[in-house]
Amino acid sequence: MKSSNAFKIALAAAIVAVLAKAFFGSQEMIEPIVYWNKCFLKDQGECEAKKTQEFSVTPAPLSIPQEQLDDLKTRLSMRKPINGGILSDDPWENGMNPLYLEEILSYWENSYDWRREEGYINDNLSPHKTVIDGLDIFYLHVKPPAVSSTTSHEKSIPMLLLHGWPGSVMEFRYFIQSMHKLNPNYEFIIPSLPGYGFSQAAQVSGMNPCQMAVVVQKLMTQSLHFDKFFVQGGDWGSVIAHYLAFISPNEVLGTHINMPQVRTPIWAIPYVYFFHWEDGKRSGLLPLGQFPGKMLNLWPYLFQQATRPNSVGIGMQDSPVATAAWILDKFYSWTDPQSDISKGDLITNLMFYWLTGSQTTAATLYKEFMWSETSAQNIKFLAAQRFAPSVSISDFPHEIYPNPEVVLRFLYKRIISYRKEDKGGHFAALDNPETLAKHVHEMVVLQLA
Repeated sequence: MKSSNAFKIALAAAIVAVLAKAFFGSQEMIEPIVYWNKCFLKDQGECEAKKTQEFSVTPAPLSIPQEQLDDLKTRLSMRKPINGGILSDDPWENGMNPLYLEEILSYWENSYDWRREEGYINDNLSPHKTVIDGLDIFYLHVKPPAVSSTTSHEKSIPMLLLHGWPGSVMEFRYFIQSMHKLNPNYEFIIPSLPGYGFSQAAQVSGMNPCQMAVVVQKLMTQSLHFDKFFVQGGDWGSVIAHYLAFISPNEVLGTHINMPQVRTPIWAIPYVYFFHWEDGKRSGLLPLGQFPGKMLNLWPYLFQQATRPNSVGIGMQDSPVATAAWILDKFYSWTDPQSDISKGDLITNLMFYWLTGSQTTAATLYKEFMWSETSAQNIKFLAAQRFAPSVSISDFPHEIYPNPEVVLRFLYKRIISYRKEDKGGHFAALDNPETLAKHVHEMVVLQLA
């Protein structure tokens, strides 16, 4: 009996030790993988050359071969007629609206001008590349007008902007303009996440949000030599921002997110639903009867990409129609119906997947998050929420999940600024840039005061 009790005490002590390390560890919360490039299995010389380029920074203006654009136009022109299946009063009920898809595809084939977008990016957004842990990382570097011709950071306010899926760095194009109207001293660094857009994908497994936080940390501190910076993120960007703030409390001055990660404790649901009211309504939670339908409508894409990303990704790599249908269905479902995102902006976002063939590697992030992370890392995510430096939250009404403020304030113990917005959705930087900019700027002012 004594030995049994001793074993239980030892086991309990071990569990407490693991949890304490998970919750209160800092940099040690992530075990870094030294090299994400598999060149060492093919060509040791290539590996050595790559290592000499580590943290080097080079301009990377976009110049897509004309043959690639011609191939896209041919594929669009040869698309088959769309069979929309069962007709419904709601053309989006079964997924992508066939009529709207045809409208987008026709515009993409006949009116969309990639060269104009390419010129805009090169002239206004300053695309660059660096090498981090063996991977080519693409990023936009938009400096304040006053320091555009120098490398000085002395007067600028550096801010790292992090996108998610199915977005891209181009989500932030109008947000940047809105921020510069509020303060022209902002300096923006906008990386394509590894495996997204023009950033190279990891060639070994394990590139989850924890590791992406390490990559963007090295981008800011070792490639670009920033001592301090702010962070803004939505979708996966919000997850990565949590980890980044947790592992880099001395560098991250402030974090703003527009997709708070709500994992409402089961025990809290009765209290939140039945007893807590906001603005005269029950807590912002879905009516219980709507919950199963909402989740069934939302989760299939997540399960697909978290279990079989290749099955959906490979088809998209070969078909612009499949790419548009899979991605634009999410833009419709997760965006404020009153938003006015242009066809051109939607297609430019698609082009960052199509031109780079990153449909599969981008979707794989879901699998890495769900399966390559250990339970301890999931605990660390909750720790990052509760114990990371202060966070500012914009809560948009058409976000994917409902976000009761009472739950947010339970999960995030250091909320310095919270705004429940009147309009807007998941892609806030694109469909509601001025509102998002005002709140982000407010966060910066509070942190610098």
